[in-house]
Amino acid sequence: MAARVSGTGSSSAGPDAGSLRAALAWRPHVPTLLMLCVAATGLFGPFVAGGDALLPAGSGLAIGCVALLVAALVPSGLGGPWTVPLATPLAVSAAFLALLAQRGLAGPAGWGYWLTLLGSLVAAATAAGRVSVIELESDAPRWQHRVQRLVPAATVAFLVLLAWEGLVVGSRVPKGIFPRVSDIWLAFLGTWRVLLADAYLTFVKEVLFGFAVGLTLGFLVGSAIAFSRFLQRGFLPLATAFGAVPIVGLAPVLGRALGVDWESKAAVVVIVTFFPVVLNTVQGLTLVDPLKLELLRSYGARPLTVFLKLRVPNALPYVFNALKVAVVVGVVSVIVAEFLIPGPPNGLGQRISLSAHRGAFDIVFAAILVSSLISMALYWAVGLLERAFTAWHPSTRGS
Repeated sequence: MAARVSGTGSSSAGPDAGSLRAALAWRPHVPTLLMLCVAATGLFGPFVAGGDALLPAGSGLAIGCVALLVAALVPSGLGGPWTVPLATPLAVSAAFLALLAQRGLAGPAGWGYWLTLLGSLVAAATAAGRVSVIELESDAPRWQHRVQRLVPAATVAFLVLLAWEGLVVGSRVPKGIFPRVSDIWLAFLGTWRVLLADAYLTFVKEVLFGFAVGLTLGFLVGSAIAFSRFLQRGFLPLATAFGAVPIVGLAPVLGRALGVDWESKAAVVVIVTFFPVVLNTVQGLTLVDPLKLELLRSYGARPLTVFLKLRVPNALPYVFNALKVAVVVGVVSVIVAEFLIPGPPNGLGQRISLSAHRGAFDIVFAAILVSSLISMALYWAVGLLERAFTAWHPSTRGS
């Protein structure tokens, strides 16, 4: 398996240097070992404040937790680049068993629970982080590169959710104040049809429509500004200033002018998309390579040919950068607009507002979850389009 750990061993060539790097790569991973010991220590402390330790009670969950932590110590002690990450699922499972044990107990959590939970989670994070420092050889299998990219992000997301659940359970926070992850998941399972209908209105009718209109108008206006000194000096400063207008102040005005239905929310997305696209289009169309421009002119290329063959391809990376910003800002803006523009009780913004007023914060977080997932999908789709249309650009080739 072609891999070595970054920052270990000597840079000199020869078999001795290779042996030294191999020896250093397999030394014990101290951070993971330390946190696993902290987690194991917690099993001998009280899981309930003022109560007895969990371990002497002969709990099956405690025995399983001990077995998992001991098993996680083995790959951490070996310290190999691909063996240490094996401690991650074992430590996560130990934290999950500690959480299950706490849910069956009454009263606030004791220090034993907190040591076991947090020690296991930090141990899992440090073990998974070992993947990030592995330097893969150029001929390494493709799956190793994919694992190196996906494992850290997936581990962090899962550990955040598990820590959320563990902190809420251990602190005994009421569901009406801050729900657990499991409560949010159950709320999603019970209301997914309503949430998807709200998401269709918010993202298809409002975000995508506004996104398409803002992109089209922004590129056309940006192209006109790029070829007009008068517009560059007259309109461009106004566009920069108007693009800084807060949506909180603009949304009620649009609601009064266009009505309280989806059109006014789509207009918000048009505005937050339009101005970044205009500014980036102007920059991309004007900042062309003068040598390439002179070459085309020396061949007698017409202005339209120069525009299509040189200026537009040069502007595409700038436009896609604007679209990535507009996707994120547009989703946030349309949710805020649904809050501020009173209308039919449809859309994710309205669902969040109505559920918050009723104290149904599990549904609030379920709606936020749906919004976040669809926003990530839109951002990913823009990235795919960027790779398809700008495959020649160095930033795309390196991604």
